[in-house]
Amino acid sequence: MKRLILSMILILGLIGMTGCTKEELILTAEAIDSNTILAKNNGEIQAATVEEFDEDYYNLNELTEFVTAEIDAYNLSSGGTNVTMNELQRKNNNVVMIISYSGMKHYAEFNKVIGAYFNGGKTDVAMDLPDTLINVKNGSGENTSDVLQNENLRILVIDEPSDVLVDGKVQFISDNLDVSNNKIQGVSEGRKVIVFKP
Repeated sequence: MKRLILSMILILGLIGMTGCTKEELILTAEAIDSNTILAKNNGEIQAATVEEFDEDYYNLNELTEFVTAEIDAYNLSSGGTNVTMNELQRKNNNVVMIISYSGMKHYAEFNKVIGAYFNGGKTDVAMDLPDTLINVKNGSGENTSDVLQNENLRILVIDEPSDVLVDGKVQFISDNLDVSNNKIQGVSEGRKVIVFKP
C-alpha cells in the first residue's frame, strides 16, 4: 500500500514538473511589426529588422544572397557560427529579417553598434550608464551601481532605437524607455538600460 501511494506521489510530481516548463521566446516574422531585440537567458540575442520594401526593382532573392554573404564572411572571421539568419520574408510593403547571434559581442560587432549583456554582480562595466534606473513596480529611482550589484539580475544595454523583449521579468529601466506587458518600447535615441530577472 505504501508503495502504491509513493508511486502515485512520484507520478503526480513528474506530471507537475513537466507542466511547469517555460515556453521559449522566439521572434517570428508574422509577429513582428517593428525593429525588435530579444535577449534570451542563455546569452543569445535575436534581432528583427523591419524595412520598407515597396519598390518594383527590390528583389528578395538578391537581398537574401547579400545578407547570407555578409553573415558567412562574419562567421569566417569570427571563427564559428556566431550569426545565423532565421527568416527573411516580405510582409505587406516591408521586409522582415530575423537574425540570431550567439552573444551580444557578435551582435554589436556584426551591426557595428555599442551594446552589452551581462549578469549582475559585475563591478567593472566599461561603458557610461545613467546614474539612476527606474523601478518598474513603483516608478522610483534607484542607484544604478546598487542595481548592478544584484547577482540575480541580467543587464542589457543597447544604443539603438528598437523595441526590446527579455526572457524574464523587467525590474528596472533607463528613463528613456516605457514598459507594457514586459515589452519595452524604445524608439528614442540614446543608451538604453534594461535590468530583468530571468
